[in-house]
Amino acid sequence: MFLKPYRPKSSAALKGSESKKFRQRVEAAFPNVSVDQLVPTKAAVTQVKILSHGGVQSVVYCVDKLPLFFELDGGQLVPTLYTLWSIPDILPYFTTHEGVLPKLTNGADLMLPGVVPLGVGLNMYGHFKKGQLMAVNLTNNKSAVGVGQLARSSDELYMCGGHGVAIKMLHLFGDKLWSHEPSLIQQIPLVKTKALSGEDFPALGSEMERKKAPANPVPSAPATFASVTQTEELETGTAALTLENQDSPESEEEVQEEEASPELILKNAFLSALKNNGKKLPLPLLTSNFYRLYVVTEAPEQIDLKKTRYKKLSNFLAEMVDQGFIVVREESKGVDKIISVDLEHPEVVNFITDVKANEANGAVSETPLFHSELKEMYIVTDATAAFFTKLNFKRGEGIPAGQIKKIVREYVSKHGLLHPLTKLVRPDETLIELYGNREASLSEMCSLITSKMEHSYQMCSGKDTSGKPLIQMSLATRSGNKKVTLVSNIEAYGIILAEFIKLCKQGAAASTSVVKLPHQKHEQLQIQGNQVRFVHTLLTETYKVPPKCILGLELAKDGKKNKRK
Repeated sequence: MFLKPYRPKSSAALKGSESKKFRQRVEAAFPNVSVDQLVPTKAAVTQVKILSHGGVQSVVYCVDKLPLFFELDGGQLVPTLYTLWSIPDILPYFTTHEGVLPKLTNGADLMLPGVVPLGVGLNMYGHFKKGQLMAVNLTNNKSAVGVGQLARSSDELYMCGGHGVAIKMLHLFGDKLWSHEPSLIQQIPLVKTKALSGEDFPALGSEMERKKAPANPVPSAPATFASVTQTEELETGTAALTLENQDSPESEEEVQEEEASPELILKNAFLSALKNNGKKLPLPLLTSNFYRLYVVTEAPEQIDLKKTRYKKLSNFLAEMVDQGFIVVREESKGVDKIISVDLEHPEVVNFITDVKANEANGAVSETPLFHSELKEMYIVTDATAAFFTKLNFKRGEGIPAGQIKKIVREYVSKHGLLHPLTKLVRPDETLIELYGNREASLSEMCSLITSKMEHSYQMCSGKDTSGKPLIQMSLATRSGNKKVTLVSNIEAYGIILAEFIKLCKQGAAASTSVVKLPHQKHEQLQIQGNQVRFVHTLLTETYKVPPKCILGLELAKDGKKNKRK
């Protein structure tokens, strides 16, 4: 549901009475959970109406900016992963194998072959009803990685013979709802229990899995079995909420009409300009420049003042002055300047810049600048801490799976453990304590070490700059003695090239194209004119690329080398 970008339609902070009603809804939907743990009395609750990529309308409820619930059709509340990590017992669980998670993050539903049985016979999939909310976790980690609805009842799942869809996934680790508030993003907490061992859960598709039946009829699994009575109470509460939601006087058509009005678009662009650039405005500033450089760039589409009720910019700014947003002084006849802005105005403070109209084409609340990638990680455990601390890794730190062999090779080379003839590693005291006194190849050594570590996943973006090539900026001359700026290695940082080109066209007003270089993995960006300074600013301020990772700034027009007297 949230794997692709969604569009926020509106965002509003709930008032005291509205927040109280929301707390009552949470308490009715999840009676076994203390509502104060989820929604404290004085917490700031925000209601964000969104439109998914597939055209499905939903509502996300954020508590102190963190998304904790979202609504399904009919008003049913669904807890997010952040809620499940805070209160794990809020939903029952189905457990799947760790290798299934990458499939789920690519858009697949949880299929029956990937579900670890909860028991034998009719108890194999518990006692749940069709459509009931279920959380999904992994055999090696009790923490939830997804939320969905049962495609069939437990009895029907048993009769399917191990084939078909078990859970229709709604929300997953790494999707756009998980990254709704970038500053509060969390990784999956590692909760390891004895019940989640490799012997109890053989690898997916192995002979042991097909031949071995569970030893206990109802094993100690992370599932929390809701009784039939509790399920009926839940459905009754949901039905009552559905009727209450249907009686809401506000219709979606009215909301859409209000949001589409030119006046509201202009006002939102004005508020967004103050929110994003208020502290950087070079005051006093001509009103015409403020409108052209700051307000217009925040609008989703071209603003035609004549189609608004203001007709002129001066009339709109006069109303903003009356409302206390800005102070305008007339320098001379027909020349007005903004001399101060009130960034503490309640509307400016409560305005969410993520809700921009320039994302009306189905973009996320914050335009995705980086490619997200689900990385396989190994966690340093107590057994492997003595080995990894010698390589500056701490206990509990995650190491990408692809770097394990590189780290092992570095350790072997540093201590001279490789036999020159047999090409086998002779263990030292640290390795003997780790896997015994035996010689092994590098590959076998990596397998022995990773078998002593915790396996996990982490959602990463291009903001990680370790081990990546430097971004190279250079100038070239084309036909007619025209200069172009060439930028290489951008994609190595996970930057979405199409979005970067869009920002270059908007910010530099220059033609931008992609050039495929022979024998090169990544493509080269070509921008008309000398845009070195602009590209450097875009990479460092918008994409947060460290300046040390960018070469070629000295070629800028206003660079230090051009300021010689």
